[in-house]
Amino acid sequence: MTALVIDVHTHGTRLLPQPFRALHRRVLARSWPENTTYADLAETPVRAVVAKAVGDPLVTRWHRPLSPWRAVRRQLAEIRADASAAGCRMVTSVAEIRASRETVVLLGIEGADVIGPDLSRLDDLYAQGVRVVGLVHYADNALGTICMSWDKTPASPDVRAGRRKPGLTALGAEAVAELNRRGMVIDLAHADRATILDVCSRTTAPVISSHTGARALQDFPRYLGDDEIRAIAGTGGLIGLWPYGDKGIGVSTVDEFVRHVAHLAEVAGVERLCFGTDMNGVSGLMSGYRGARDFAVLVEALRTAGLAEDEVSGVVGGNAARVLEQVCG
Repeated sequence: MTALVIDVHTHGTRLLPQPFRALHRRVLARSWPENTTYADLAETPVRAVVAKAVGDPLVTRWHRPLSPWRAVRRQLAEIRADASAAGCRMVTSVAEIRASRETVVLLGIEGADVIGPDLSRLDDLYAQGVRVVGLVHYADNALGTICMSWDKTPASPDVRAGRRKPGLTALGAEAVAELNRRGMVIDLAHADRATILDVCSRTTAPVISSHTGARALQDFPRYLGDDEIRAIAGTGGLIGLWPYGDKGIGVSTVDEFVRHVAHLAEVAGVERLCFGTDMNGVSGLMSGYRGARDFAVLVEALRTAGLAEDEVSGVVGGNAARVLEQVCG
């Protein structure tokens, strides 16, 4: 297709260091989708990706003896190196995305655990090219609370036990203001309802939930309730369509994915939708979609959901470009 295609949530192939990466692929994740490299993207319609390092202990603990902060910096360096080796350009603005003839990569982090309590680290991340910051991942942190633990149980152990109040912390509120001031997109994927609503009530810029679905269609903690969808849309932000499906959780088929598209479009508006596939970071994909080479499957799903061609162009990339440009320039 000729429309600009942007995936707002992806990972590189080196989240975990060797030998843990090889063990994970061979033993723990043998059923996971095959990795997609930056070179592979040249054979797909995808022309821009937000590639995220992971900043919570789920990943940083495997980078020993590095500190979590250095582990994130290493991941960002590896993304840059892999993108460069594949002939991709690193970018920080939508103008650069539109001007490039190559596949381009914009940096982000998923899980801002390494930021709190030192918000000055945002300056360092910004200087490194990071423009999208996910506040939480699979652990509560100094900024906010999560919707789901790594084992797919709702919330975190501390919130479930009543040891912690859900929602944005005072430091988290400061972080929202600082991210707004610097022109960095706040990503609310993995945040719980309280954190999402707190952020949406405070932000002065659009926010996103980069990879999710509709809780009205499946009671999955990673999906959004209609009030959360409206709150994010109310900031001028985006909801990322997520083709995740694994062991009956998420969207198992294209038809189920279509239903999520239709519901999210009805609640948020088509202009508030984009794609966040979780490339290289997801344990399963819906039947009929094996990765970026099958992007046409996602496009056809939009049409099946009743979207007009100009709306399809918006969802595949135009909407993401608009919001990224509004926040980051």
